[in-house]
Amino acid sequence: MTSRRGRLIEDGARELLQFHGYKVRVLPVGFNKRLPPAHLVATRPSGETRFIRITKLFHQSSSVQTVEQRCYVGLAQLRKHQALHSGETGLHYEIWCYSLSYGFRRFEVQQDSVREIPKLTLYSQSSPPAGGIA
Repeated sequence: MTSRRGRLIEDGARELLQFHGYKVRVLPVGFNKRLPPAHLVATRPSGETRFIRITKLFHQSSSVQTVEQRCYVGLAQLRKHQALHSGETGLHYEIWCYSLSYGFRRFEVQQDSVREIPKLTLYSQSSPPAGGIA
């Protein structure tokens, strides 16, 4: 993420997560060893917790290779936190890349790899977005 946090991007991610049933907490700016190295912490009543770090990419398609090259510091911090909490279940560590051209692309950080996660949408499966069939 750049030095100035993108408040509108964070708000968009928060609303998207809330739409899908998560309770979202925005972490304060700055370094605090007691907090996870994330911008958002999303939880569900089932015990699932997602630590999300948001990165802005300008007019660039994000891929696993792009995340590994551009977000290496964030990856290291998330993996360190992940190693400290390895015995806990239901924890997910993610990097969300945002660009104007592509919107959010989500990547799950694992101890030895990074994998892309399918997009979250703002409509439910029962009600598709308005519009005709082309």
